[in-house]
Amino acid sequence: MESEYIKGFKPIKIEGDYYKLDEFISYSGLKNLKKSPAHYRQYKDEPLDVETEAMAFGSAYHKYILEPEKFETDYYVFEDDAICGAIVAKAAADGKEIVKVRATKEYKQWAESEMRIIGDRKVIEKSDFQKIKDMKERLFSHYYCRALLSGGEAEYSITGNLQTVEGDIKLKGRPDYVKLNKHFIVDLKTTFDASEDSFTKAAADNEYHIQAALYSDLMELITGDERGWTFYFIAQEKRKPYAFNIFEASPQFIGQGRYEYEQLLKLYKMCIDNDKWPGYQVFCEWKSGNIELNLPRWAIRSILFYNHK
Repeated sequence: MESEYIKGFKPIKIEGDYYKLDEFISYSGLKNLKKSPAHYRQYKDEPLDVETEAMAFGSAYHKYILEPEKFETDYYVFEDDAICGAIVAKAAADGKEIVKVRATKEYKQWAESEMRIIGDRKVIEKSDFQKIKDMKERLFSHYYCRALLSGGEAEYSITGNLQTVEGDIKLKGRPDYVKLNKHFIVDLKTTFDASEDSFTKAAADNEYHIQAALYSDLMELITGDERGWTFYFIAQEKRKPYAFNIFEASPQFIGQGRYEYEQLLKLYKMCIDNDKWPGYQVFCEWKSGNIELNLPRWAIRSILFYNHK
């Protein structure tokens, strides 16, 4: 890693919740800052509290694959087939027919007792759990995936002061999987389309190049080993046959990511020092903030018509 802006990194050991370190900026923060500083402030002041179904599934998938020993303590697989079958069988023996099993008193009593057992664990439906198990089986049937996702450390937390020519910046990161002995970083992604064309577009849209470059450079700074790090994405589809692709970040991918995260850190430092968080106008060279609007190249075309009388 060669940089005239970054001078070093001093790790800080943090006790407590990584996600509540509000004074530290992360890859997600930089991604929002790239929209504008105003978007970043909104992201920090009013974080998304509601977890979408896709986010919940992705979290369970990561936990089951990367930290299987913690899955049972963090998740509860909700399975009510046995109790539903027992209620229906009892009703049938009494000559009754039940249309809505989950509306019965017996089922509600059972569900209430289960909630006490669940405690603070996250609930995952049996069908989703089966899908995650099938995805893992498919993934680990490939020898290189097994190699990439073994012998390393999952959820590798990085917190510290990034030393720059403009002063220190509190920075945090959490790579999915780190193999210190091989200098590998692995990031798992679930997707609907893991083909090369589709994931390349997704990588650009979601700023994955910033993530890859930032994590790779931070690991180099932390270890003090200048041999560099290789960043892999494993993208797996969430529908059968659960196909996946292994992508290795190229020098071009990392180089663009490094350029962008350094520029964004400079912007972040400027905003912090001045306590100002402007919108899109910060990217306009004119103080007035007006931008010349042009049509994209694909929209410029001839209009031909014919009078066929």
